[in-house]
Amino acid sequence: MRHKITQLVKHPLISGSTVVLAGSFVANLCHYFFNLSMGRLLTVADYGLLTTLISVVALFGIIPGSFTGIFARFTAKYKVNKDEEGYLSLLFNGGKFIFILSGIVFFILILTLPFIVSFLHINNVLLLVLIFILIVLSILFSLTGGVLQGEMRFFSLSILNMMGPFLKIVLGVGFLLLGLQIFGVVLGILLSSSIAVLISFYLVFKNHYKKTYKKQKDFFKEFRKYGTGFFLSSLGITILSSMDIILVRHFFGAIPSGQYAALSLMGKAIFYLSAPIYFVFFPLIAQKREKKEKLFETVVLAGVVIVLFSSALSFVYFLFPDLILSIFFPAKEYKMLAPYLGIYSLYILIFSLAMLLNNYFLSIGKTEIYKINLGCGVLFIILLSIFHASLFQVIAVLFSVSFLLLLFLSGVMYKELKN
Repeated sequence: MRHKITQLVKHPLISGSTVVLAGSFVANLCHYFFNLSMGRLLTVADYGLLTTLISVVALFGIIPGSFTGIFARFTAKYKVNKDEEGYLSLLFNGGKFIFILSGIVFFILILTLPFIVSFLHINNVLLLVLIFILIVLSILFSLTGGVLQGEMRFFSLSILNMMGPFLKIVLGVGFLLLGLQIFGVVLGILLSSSIAVLISFYLVFKNHYKKTYKKQKDFFKEFRKYGTGFFLSSLGITILSSMDIILVRHFFGAIPSGQYAALSLMGKAIFYLSAPIYFVFFPLIAQKREKKEKLFETVVLAGVVIVLFSSALSFVYFLFPDLILSIFFPAKEYKMLAPYLGIYSLYILIFSLAMLLNNYFLSIGKTEIYKINLGCGVLFIILLSIFHASLFQVIAVLFSVSFLLLLFLSGVMYKELKN
């Protein structure tokens, strides 16, 4: 029994997750203090605007999110096979590609500026310009973040993950107290992200920038083949995880969107606390796949950890909603959220399991699931456009579509095991 416990603790999923969990705990603590400060220093309307702007970053985060996973998978593959040429090609060809892509995205965002301003009812255009630059930075980070993840350099990533939120508190709150209001908050977020991105590039390229390599013709062919499906799969997931705040802002207005943003933050705290599992799970499965090792046990272990963790927190959310509110958002404007906390946590539990299966399939290269993910994302937008009379309806749509996603992905897993 003792030997089994020791093996479990030493399992890469558990040991790696522990390192990431420690970094994530500090990072999430900083996020908590940041949001706590924003919830108290900003008006409900301004807090709703801030979370909407961050949701715009999260929505466009489909681009860096996809490429982070792609770079992580290729890095894991090249490292396991000791393919130095492939690795260097990934760094330099991938670097050129990601810089060009970030420039194109920024140009397109500037062109769509009038539409976004109108749709989200935002008066200060400069806020969106800062957000667009933040999106560009996140795209650039997808290269270095993906490489560090693929190499399983979780300590370095944990340091970066802690640094960004810490600087966000110092700069964002500092600028706010200096009287720069919400502009100062967004500027602080942008500067903190810039510093983390610069350091990540140093960590990845410091030992390789002088090296030469033979240009691989097959790299971009393989990259495109895997990347298209990965991008579309991630797009569906991102719609489910981020589009709700944007649509609530559009349909409900400033104050209700601020209240819903608070609900989303409290609920997704459950998801973020289990995020280290997904972070370690992806490159671990990719490496095991390359080594032709068994994968199912790792999937089951990750699933059990997520269910136990999320269920325990959901239980607390159901029984003690007022306590959760007093910890996150004690202001009286948020008291009306108490009835929603428990059911929102159930949506998070279902979504977390769907995310696990999504990461599994993407890590083994089964990108065909994009049809399921994208279909569920489109269905979510359609249903929420029809059913948005109350926050209960919004949560019901989230839960229903996430459950459908989990059901379909479980069906694919069942077929995979049978074969």
